[in-house]
This record gives sequence, structure tokens and C-alpha cells, in this order.
Amino acid sequence: MDSAIVEPDLIARLLDTRKPGVTQAMLPDPARLGRRMAALYADWDRARQPDLPTLAVGLLRSNGIPPDAPLAGACLAAAQAVAAWGGLPYHSATHHAEVATNATVLLELAARQGQPVSSHARALLLAACLGHDLHYQPNVPRFAAEHVAAEALDAMAAAAGCDAADRQAIRALVIATEPGLRLRQGGPLGAPLDPTAATLLDAPAIDPALAALAEILSDADLLSSVGLTAGWYRVQQQRLEREAGRPYETGESERFFSDIVGPDFLSAPGRVFSGNLAVIRRTACAAR
Repeated sequence: MDSAIVEPDLIARLLDTRKPGVTQAMLPDPARLGRRMAALYADWDRARQPDLPTLAVGLLRSNGIPPDAPLAGACLAAAQAVAAWGGLPYHSATHHAEVATNATVLLELAARQGQPVSSHARALLLAACLGHDLHYQPNVPRFAAEHVAAEALDAMAAAAGCDAADRQAIRALVIATEPGLRLRQGGPLGAPLDPTAATLLDAPAIDPALAALAEILSDADLLSSVGLTAGWYRVQQQRLEREAGRPYETGESERFFSDIVGPDFLSAPGRVFSGNLAVIRRTACAAR
């Protein structure tokens, strides 16, 4: 797969839609899709791509989001801010590019499963994907990193003209990426809200539709690490080790899968990759 990232059918290429005999209603072979996505991300890595704002334009088009919509402005502002920041070895502009692409793939899979997501909800999700780790710093208290990113993204959404409801939704999605929320009953924003999350959002509960988007975002955030291929998992692990300044210790892989990833992906489209996750989990834990 070449490293072009701007073509309008990037997601179609990943999902094999252009292949003769493949229809929009068919679910792809997960192992093949994982290899195809990992190959794209490896191309990006080798070529020091993508340019995140350019990718954002392509993903806005793929998701059917009008370029003049306020949420489109928030997406582009987030992409530009993350590209300027650059980030760390793992929590980087590349990570944001992968998460945004992962989420778009998951949204297309959801449509094939008979659970289409509106373009407005896609725009909320894409904005959160593109800015969820902005200014990330490791070894800070729970929710501190997510709170910083949510505040920065909220300011950009306000400047783009997003209304209060959309800004609150984006904040909630970013807060939902806090790793400890993933394994709660009901998912990252399930009821009742985590007390700290409720305080940060100034809300006692979240709409179920937003909670479902949070599940897709949480899966997209982890998909590149644990849902594609064992080889790409090792690349991501090496990035995390460089960011931490030390190699993984014995047992850390097992704790990562048990305490962060959990038994499976949370969303229905995420669970398309369940078989890949099982193989990667066995490979990663056996290697330690």
C-alpha cells in the first residue's frame, strides 16, 4: 500500500470496497483488514507522514461532514494544534492520525452492521479523536491529561462557533479516554458517571448515544496497539517504552491487557477485531 493519505477513498481502500464483488454491506476479514491498516501506518512511519491537517480534511470528506460546519472548523483547529505540538514518542501527532483513521473505519463497520452514525455525531467523534491527547504529559494524576486536552479543544470549538451542546459532547468524549474508565460497567461514560468525570463535565449523567460514541473512541484509541497485528503491537510498545524512558518490565504486558484493554473491544464495530486482539494478547503475553 502506498503512503497517499489525501485521496477521498482512503477508507474504501482499507475496507476493500473497490475490490470486485465486495459490497458496502459486507464485513471485511479482520485479519486482512488489520494487516492492511498496519501496513498503512507503517508507511506513514517510514515517510514521517501524515500531515495531520491534510488528513483531517480527507477524513471530514470521508465522514460526510460539510467543510463549512463549525465542527469541521474545530476538527481542523485540533489537527493544526496537535501538528504544531508534535507530542511524545507514542502520544504524538501520528497517534492522533491513527486514532482518527481507526474511528472512521469503525464508523464504516458500524454502518455495515446496520448501526449507522449520523454525520453530526461523526464530526463530534472526529474532533475528539484529533485532539484527545493534545499537550499530553505522562505520570500525572488521573484525568489531569484528559482535562488539559478537553480544555484546549473546548477553546478551539468555541472559536469555531460550535454551540454549547456540541462543546459539552466533545469534552465528554475526551474525558472518556481516561484509561481507568474503559473497564467500568457500561463503558467509559456509562451510568453512573465516575465522580471525577461528573465533576469535570458538571453533569450527573450522559446521553446513551454519546456513551456509544465514547465506546467507539475508546476502541479507536487502542485499536492500533491491540487490534491490528502482533508486529504493529510491538512497534507501539517500543514507542511507549521510549516515552517512558525504560523497557517494559516482566508482567507489564499482562497488566496492560487486564487493566487497560480488558477482555474485548467495547463497541460492536470494535468487536470485529476481537480475533486479532486474542492473537495479539497471546503473542504479547507469551513473549514476556
